[in-house]
Amino acid sequence: MKWIEVSVRTTHEASEAIAEKFMNMGANGTEMVDPTAFRQVLENNRYLDYADDGTIEKYGTDVIVKAYFSDELSPIAITDEIKLFLDSISNYINIGPGEVKYTLRDDTEWKDAWKQYFKPFKFTETIVIKPSWEEYVPREDEIVIEMDPGMAFGTGTHETTKMCALLGEKLLRKNDRVLDLGCGTAILGILAAKLGASSILAVDIDNASVKTARQNIDNNGETNRIQVMRGVLNDVPEEAFDLIFINIIADVIIEISTDIKKYVKSGTNIILSGIIKGRKAEVKRKYSDLGFILIDEMNMGEWEAMVFRA
Repeated sequence: MKWIEVSVRTTHEASEAIAEKFMNMGANGTEMVDPTAFRQVLENNRYLDYADDGTIEKYGTDVIVKAYFSDELSPIAITDEIKLFLDSISNYINIGPGEVKYTLRDDTEWKDAWKQYFKPFKFTETIVIKPSWEEYVPREDEIVIEMDPGMAFGTGTHETTKMCALLGEKLLRKNDRVLDLGCGTAILGILAAKLGASSILAVDIDNASVKTARQNIDNNGETNRIQVMRGVLNDVPEEAFDLIFINIIADVIIEISTDIKKYVKSGTNIILSGIIKGRKAEVKRKYSDLGFILIDEMNMGEWEAMVFRA
């Protein structure tokens, strides 16, 4: 499929009017890259852990409004019309740079381009991750997990997921009951099943993650042992698990710490990951104060993981 992408570099104040104009001109859709909105998200402490230093500043202040039109239309006519519109509203709204550009796009440019970077790789000592479109012949001592990320987080390449897997491989025992909280693609739940867990409950609040998780579980033949549900911890029926994966962010890990006690028994291992270095002490103190015992820890890059035992 081909289309015309028209973009306007403008201000936050003028962006909505421009987007509305594009739609009135027959655009199939619009997109807005607004640094103001991006800052608001990142400055909310719940998400700031995922922002690299300087991320907020590098976006500047200009807003980019993009619109997508059928390639049967004239890009020159579209850009001429939007330029006239900018000129007409500039008398009462600051339009900023008012820079207009167009590009002819083809979805073959991006549709599957990312796949070239996702190859089979060794996840742990015994687990190999491979995408469905790649062939891989495992050694006798290797277990293969087929993983397609879709729109969810968790191909196994991120340090937070990798640490969970390494710690889980070390701690998981045959016939364990496992809770995977913030499951993403369900990669950790599938790993637990392949290593002998009897049942796994994979939970995520995100619809795209739940959909991707179910597909990956089916692809790996583990639908009998892994159940997926959309929700948060308090939506999980109260029962004691043997092993709990919590690969989220520090704020949520701290927020749910008291409720976790409803899902543990003596000896339950709780693997916490997704913790930026600067938040480790806070998380450690919170779980220790609740009576959990720190038995292991690990770090990769800027990320920390810890294991507590009930």
